[in-house]
Amino acid sequence: MLAASRACRAQSMSKFEFRVGVHDGLIVVTEPTSHFYAVYAKSPDQRRLILERRRPTQDQQLVAQALKAANAKARELGWII
Repeated sequence: MLAASRACRAQSMSKFEFRVGVHDGLIVVTEPTSHFYAVYAKSPDQRRLILERRRPTQDQQLVAQALKAANAKARELGWII
């Protein structure tokens, strides 16, 4: 199961309620109401995250906010600068 899972809202008070956790060295972002998920890996250069996979969606706001949530977790973990 997800370690250190927690719900978080983007600072812009988005309509999405993300759960962000770390599992097997990957950051997993889920949004329960839309059933969206995205999985990110640490990049070798520590400057960005790499999208490993995600549920297909046309909602670009959802995708952008999920990435923001993943980046916040990556900074907290010291994965990105």
